[in-house]
Amino acid sequence: MVSLGLLVFILIKTISLISVIGELSINDPVPRHLPPVIDVNRNGDKLAVIGSAPGFKTAILLTDGNERDVSVILEGKFTFEFKPGNADRSVQVQVYGDNMPALYSLAIPVPEESSSASVKPVAEKTVKKKVAAAPPPAKAKPAAVVKPAPPPAAPATKTARVTTSSDLDRGDPETGRVAITFDGGSYGNGAERILDVLKERELKATFFLTGEFMKRFPGITRRIASDGHEVGNHCYSHPHLTTFAENHRQDTIPGVNRSFLIKELKMNEELFVKLTGGKMVPLWRAPFGEQNEAIRQWASEAGYRHVSWTYDPKTRKSLDGLDWVSDRGSALYLSSNQIVNKILSFDKETDLGLSGGIVLLHLGSERKDDPFYPKLGKLIDGLEKKGYVVGSVSSVMGDAGGG
Repeated sequence: MVSLGLLVFILIKTISLISVIGELSINDPVPRHLPPVIDVNRNGDKLAVIGSAPGFKTAILLTDGNERDVSVILEGKFTFEFKPGNADRSVQVQVYGDNMPALYSLAIPVPEESSSASVKPVAEKTVKKKVAAAPPPAKAKPAAVVKPAPPPAAPATKTARVTTSSDLDRGDPETGRVAITFDGGSYGNGAERILDVLKERELKATFFLTGEFMKRFPGITRRIASDGHEVGNHCYSHPHLTTFAENHRQDTIPGVNRSFLIKELKMNEELFVKLTGGKMVPLWRAPFGEQNEAIRQWASEAGYRHVSWTYDPKTRKSLDGLDWVSDRGSALYLSSNQIVNKILSFDKETDLGLSGGIVLLHLGSERKDDPFYPKLGKLIDGLEKKGYVVGSVSSVMGDAGGG
């Protein structure tokens, strides 16, 4: 009888041990996937970018801050062929997979026409901060480049609550105006200089602030309001709203719903009222540019119209200044002068023109050197030299404002 009891005890312990081991194997993290392996070869005036990224599903080709092409990864392989522009210095590929972080390959110099390059395994770098996501395809009507004389006065700011859920990624091209917007997420190291430049030129811009920014920089928040700038909503905690950073799709993240979003917007506006005594304009910008029709509809129920930035789906060029990119090894990285040129050349490199355009910049970043904000005056001077008037989002809305 004692022997039988001992056997039963051993059997129970063995079953328990198997159960624990099973749970451990189930809960083990997803195996680490190897970084992409890339070959870049030149054939005349074209480049072939061939790579393998087992375990990933989507590959995105980038050159010097511009998204060039998107490809599905089949059987772990991807291929791009394109003609590089004269200004393209490097090639980079970004890969995504379900429930895995986006990985960058390191920037690969564009081979000279007389040579070819073969680049073997490169170390991956997890994307931090905002993904340089272009907003959903632009719905604004194309227009030829417009360089009118400055209008005599800015249109009146629209402060009435809106009911439309459409995305405003470009204003009315007949205004002859360009909107400069600044996102305030958590960094404010350029804010004072930016406000000084705008004040010197007697210009008004649009600022999208988070609760985190306002709590860290209450004095700057009050100055933005007292200087007469538009302040829009950037959500209280700057949360991710979609899966874009994981799979390059704007699928709503589980847990993000109508009540969650409206709470973020309301808490943020209440903090702004408490700090400044004034109200935000009825405009908002989703953190990281992550939004879709359902999310915009929820925000519209709270009285907010979504504002992206101008993007040309034909050329994949945008008015995102990319001033937030701090890693010099990233193909998204641009020097401060390149940022100025990127924005000023938009009317030559796209059919959209700059009139009615909405520019995305930031009040600060992790960049340790060559920040953009000292070049803000140069950008404004360049826009005005082209005949455009710099203003707020409301000043460019015109017929694109909706209701």
